[in-house]
Amino acid sequence: MKMTPKINILTPMPLTKTTNGHLVWASVALFFFYQYILRVYPSVMVSELRFDFALTAEQFSYFGAFNLYAYSLLQIPVGLLVDKYGVKRIVLLSIALCLGATALASFTHNLYLAYLSRVMMGAGSACAFMCTLKTVVDYLPEKGRGMWMGATLTLGVAGALMAGKPLSLAIDALGWRHALLLTTIIGASIFVLVFSVFPREKNIGQNAAEKTTAGDIYAGIRAILATRMVLIYACLAVGLYTPLSVLDLWGIAYVMSKFDLNRSSAAEVSMMLSIGLCIGSLALPYLAEKYNALNTTIRICIFGILSTLCAILFLPNLGTWEISTLFLLLGLFCGAEMLCFLGIVKYAPAGKTGVTFGITNTANMLGGAVAQQIIGFLLDRLLWSGALDAHGHRLYSNDEYTLALSSLVVIIVGCCWVSRKLPTKV
Repeated sequence: MKMTPKINILTPMPLTKTTNGHLVWASVALFFFYQYILRVYPSVMVSELRFDFALTAEQFSYFGAFNLYAYSLLQIPVGLLVDKYGVKRIVLLSIALCLGATALASFTHNLYLAYLSRVMMGAGSACAFMCTLKTVVDYLPEKGRGMWMGATLTLGVAGALMAGKPLSLAIDALGWRHALLLTTIIGASIFVLVFSVFPREKNIGQNAAEKTTAGDIYAGIRAILATRMVLIYACLAVGLYTPLSVLDLWGIAYVMSKFDLNRSSAAEVSMMLSIGLCIGSLALPYLAEKYNALNTTIRICIFGILSTLCAILFLPNLGTWEISTLFLLLGLFCGAEMLCFLGIVKYAPAGKTGVTFGITNTANMLGGAVAQQIIGFLLDRLLWSGALDAHGHRLYSNDEYTLALSSLVVIIVGCCWVSRKLPTKV
């Protein structure tokens, strides 16, 4: 008789009467919030990091890419560890790793140690989204899970807001190293909260005693990759995430160059992208579920991303109000990424939802990291005109930034084509 592969990733745990599910969710979601600050802080510190470490655009792009590479490549392994040792232990260990990485980044003057800190941050952040979704499944009622998944992303993106204007003001007042070190206070507070409110996971010993072989994992992954609709939704999720990832790293520098704004004002404009994403992550799942229009909503949002992205890149003479509105709309439409995860849940092979999330998130983050490096490569290798500032650092013109970021348009056009494969109704 054929044996069914044993896949235990994100196995739900039973609720207890003494467990406050919303508080448990909030404690882990706050970690997702915190790691988002760490993920995007280089975009606020472009000038400082490039000056302190004498970086070219391509070298600077590694600050974003190394974080995402570590985050992406550890999704599936961390999922196995979460299943074996429990959410609480892995989250606490991950927060501690992020705190150590932040301290290292704050004190080091060695570029390779700074890169190492980004790898550590990515590794420490790898469980955040997965574990928060797991708490939604394990500790919250089934009805309305889409909204709570959207709320998870919204709270996480709020971390990007903390890396915008507030962090920019802290840099101006204290310098980038002390400003970054201050974020450890947030992380330490979340560590204490998770330790205090998260219940003891009684099934850890049973899971730890079980063995999942390489053959089991391979069979599960093969079953997922053979599911056509999962692949379609995963491709769309990667495409919808790419503009967010690229503009997290390059958005402030581009706005400063094209619209002649200072860093603080450019950070305010870039912040609108995160505000829009917060709105979209909550509103879009609610509307799509209410009107049973998941795929139609995804298609509308893809067209919206394409339109707003072209307006940002190619329309001349935009005022601060206009560009802020466009960034807000772009973030709102990118909230459709969460709809792709809802679609994946519907089509994931039975018993393999967790590992499906892990694979999708791996592709998501790797796609964002590659896109960030492509922009740096285009700026340095193909578009740079040779301009230097007084310190000998490379300067990039508005036209050079625009041409490099135009690669995003190509990606979204590809999403338009892939979305044609979605059925009218799920």
